Amino acid sequence: MAVRKDKRPTLAILTGGGDVPGLNACIKTVVYRAHAEGLRVLGVRRGWAGLLEYTPDDPESAARCIQDLEPSEVRTIDRSGGTYL
Repeated sequence: MAVRKDKRPTLAILTGGGDVPGLNACIKTVVYRAHAEGLRVLGVRRGWAGLLEYTPDDPESAARCIQDLEPSEVRTIDRSGGTYL
């Protein structure tokens, strides 16, 4: 994944804590709205640990800790249990 190549303004979503009812629906809504406004959306995997372990210059770190969130990818996450990120 090329985290730095996209020049659009970027919004990152990090979920820190346990599973919460409605969290996936919230993530989906934020992704849809942000894309409608022209923003790029990144999801930070593994909560705060993912943010702390992410190194921008390390492609393996990016693949492990950061995920591009596109509307097509989050279309059905509100129907899933657990937390998407």
